[in-house]
Order: sequence, then C-alpha cells, then structure tokens
Amino acid sequence: MTVSDKTTNDIFCNAVEALKDPLPQRVWSVIVSLFGDIAQEEGDQISGVALTEVGRLMGIRSEAIRVALHRLRKDGWIESLRDGRSSMHKLTAAGRDASISATPKIYAREPVTTPGWYIICTDRDLHGDTGKTLFSAGIPLSRNSFLVAENKLPDTANMLVFRASPEHVPDWARSEICPDELQQAAVTLETSLQKASSYIAAPPGFDALQTTALRTLIVHRWRRIALRIPDAPVCFFPNTWRGEACQKLSSGLLNQLPAPNLHDLETAASGYRHRDLSV
Repeated sequence: MTVSDKTTNDIFCNAVEALKDPLPQRVWSVIVSLFGDIAQEEGDQISGVALTEVGRLMGIRSEAIRVALHRLRKDGWIESLRDGRSSMHKLTAAGRDASISATPKIYAREPVTTPGWYIICTDRDLHGDTGKTLFSAGIPLSRNSFLVAENKLPDTANMLVFRASPEHVPDWARSEICPDELQQAAVTLETSLQKASSYIAAPPGFDALQTTALRTLIVHRWRRIALRIPDAPVCFFPNTWRGEACQKLSSGLLNQLPAPNLHDLETAASGYRHRDLSV
C-alpha cells in the first residue's frame, strides 16, 4: 500500500466512523437504502460479492448481509438470481415502486411543504371511519383537532374548520408536529455529517466500493429522518429544528461523492479481498 493509498484509507475510515449510526443497525434497511441510491432502475443488479464488500467497509458482517437479504426476499423487496457460483440481487417491482416514491423527499435540496393548511376540530368518535380518515389525511394536534393540507381535506360536514395562519404556535403543538426524539435525531445527524464533511472536503480518490459505502451511510441516516418529517408549515417546527441543516449537509456530501456505475462497483468488488481496507 502506497502512502497515498494509506492516506485515502485513513480518510475513508474516519468518514465511516463519523457516519455510523449510533442506534442499533437494521441491516435490511441499510440494503434498501443502498439499492434505492444506486440500483433503483429496472434491470439494475448488484452481486452478493459487491454487497458483502460494501457491507464490510461499513462494518457489517457477511452473515448479517445474508440474513438481511433473506428477509428482503421474504418481504418482497429483493429478488435474487443465480449467476454461476454467485448470486445477483435486484429490487422487485414493488421494491422499486417504494424506493421511487421515497426518492423526492430523500434527495430534495429544500424542504417541500404544501402551501394551504387547515385546522379541523371534531367531536366525533375517532375510532370509527372519521378517525381513520382524519389520521390518514392530517397531523393530530390534540385529541380532536388535526392539521390538514388543503389537497387532503376530507368531507368536513359537521366539523369546525379554520384556515391555518397562526400568529402564535405553542410548544405543545410544535412537539406534536416534531417530537423530541425526531429533533434529537436531527441534532445527532448534523454532528455526524459535519464531521464527515471535514474529512471529505476534497475527496481523495475513493474507489467505487468506498464511494458506495459512504453514500449508503449518508442516505440511510438521512432517510431515517427525512421520511418521518411531516409536511407541515415551517411555523409549526421548533426553533431548534435542525432538519434543514441535515438536508443541506447530506446533499452537499452526495454531490461530492457521485454515485458510481454498477460495472465499476463490481470491478472494484472482484479485487477487494486482496486489499487491507477493513474498517
């Protein structure tokens, strides 16, 4: 290994450590993030060897990758095909549809919100059809009140309806929109992304596997937050909300680490076992 290789490896390892999720890792979910990022198109396939090597670089054991793939096949996310002595894996049609539907929110560069909002109050039994409709259409603010986007307004007969243009939003309402756990997750992720950015300020020639590993960690950590952020007016978020900062940092890092093509990924994977690049 040359001095340059060692420097690149050190930078890579530091970035991986910065980006590792402090919470218990669901390997099947990490794999979903990986496929959604670089192999979302129909016909895109990734070999078991490549998945194993990318996982190893992220600190995931090969046994955990195999178990996760088994679960994803069982749940209808992944289809596996034999290719000689190895296997190729790809998203099913249902897996692609789910990934495509999540893509706009994960990769958006700016927060996306619906312009018109209403507050609906009702005294009806929320355990029946009314409750199902309101919980599906809106965001609960209290036991019988909901914040609902104008494009999701249900039949509001016998309900009290206000156009939402509040002069003041109390902390309890902000907490309903953005719970403490989601706020803390964003604070933690911002710190991780800032650390990773300091290491990847000038990408030192990462190969396709290293790039994929870093992108997967970034996408996965942000995805876990992005898909939980409600589409709500900015005034309903706490003043300490760091979601927008995470969005900008993740977008910036992904721009610095362009997604490799699958051919380069497989080529890199085929020779990786002969290199000392463990994390």
